[in-house]
Amino acid sequence: MRKAYSAAPALPIRFLRSWHDRACKGEAEITTTTAVAPGGRVLHPEFTASAGEYFRIWIVNLFFTLITLGIYSAWAKVRKRRYFYGSTRLDGATFDYFASPKAVLKGRIVAVIVIVAYALLGELYPVSRFVFWGLAIVMLPWLAVRALEFNARNSGWRGLRFDFVAGTAKAARTYAAMVGLLIVTLGFAMPWFMARMKSFIVANHAFGRTPFACQLRGGQFFKIYFLAGLITLAVALPGALGAGVLVAFIKLPEEYGATLFLLPLIPVYAGYIVGYAYAEARIANLVWNNTSAPGVRFASTLSAVKLAKLYLGNVLAVITSVGLLIPWAVIRTRRYRLGCLAILVDEETVHQASGRLPRVGATGQEIGDLFNVDLGI
Repeated sequence: MRKAYSAAPALPIRFLRSWHDRACKGEAEITTTTAVAPGGRVLHPEFTASAGEYFRIWIVNLFFTLITLGIYSAWAKVRKRRYFYGSTRLDGATFDYFASPKAVLKGRIVAVIVIVAYALLGELYPVSRFVFWGLAIVMLPWLAVRALEFNARNSGWRGLRFDFVAGTAKAARTYAAMVGLLIVTLGFAMPWFMARMKSFIVANHAFGRTPFACQLRGGQFFKIYFLAGLITLAVALPGALGAGVLVAFIKLPEEYGATLFLLPLIPVYAGYIVGYAYAEARIANLVWNNTSAPGVRFASTLSAVKLAKLYLGNVLAVITSVGLLIPWAVIRTRRYRLGCLAILVDEETVHQASGRLPRVGATGQEIGDLFNVDLGI
């Protein structure tokens, strides 16, 4: 047994801050729960990665991925994960990532074969697309479970690996009713679906044999999505209307005409970023603040205002540098998110290694990546 413990416009940001303050009336309740029991302690993750180090990894990964026509991408993914895990320190120990690049490559090959078969058969036999989508819906629980198992069992801390303990049958039962409800309500039940999905994913993870617990309510997600939509509209509409007026009345040479018509899209995209940052911050806080394990609780204090400024700054930096500042943007975002997380240890817990850690292929993980399916928290 091993012991372990667990640069933006002023108006949008000012508007976001007011909505954020109204939506965070329960913030006092959250801060009172961050007090640990007598003899307990508060742990803060340290992120030691630097933009310069990650830039070297990123540029080499990009170069070899391009010249090998994507084959090196499996090694690039593992190298990136190992760098980020190794740069994340908790209570004096870093995290480990054990995945094999060859396993990732096999999963990617299967994923690419599936995509190519879908595209070719879809052109030759259009009806086959419905067959593919039907199979995808049936296989989605299996793919999700395999992806979550692969990520968890290849992640570790202080010699103990994480695990995902739910089976395909349990995942299918959990999601079947919610998918049906989504269809019946034409998507309006999405907040309840997301709450159930997040709860299911977190509550079925374990550190060794130590289980996590998480209980979320759909009403909380509905409030977050509703306010995020209002924020997006409030930021995007005035800017888009003002830009539209400029387009209508300003006379420019023909060569600038097409560029001018893109002007209204800038405030729309800025509004989306601000609304997305609000939803990201509030959902992350909600999930972490409702997650616990025996003797351990979590507290997240992400600020929607700071996250919106960070995202807007990242977008401007990436655009003006023609993509070269992507590593810098990734590092500063991860550092901020980890800096807002705390692990509250109420009592010392002895964690045992799980005896059920069979090897899991990366097929589910890579198919999910190919379709941009987010299965994390």
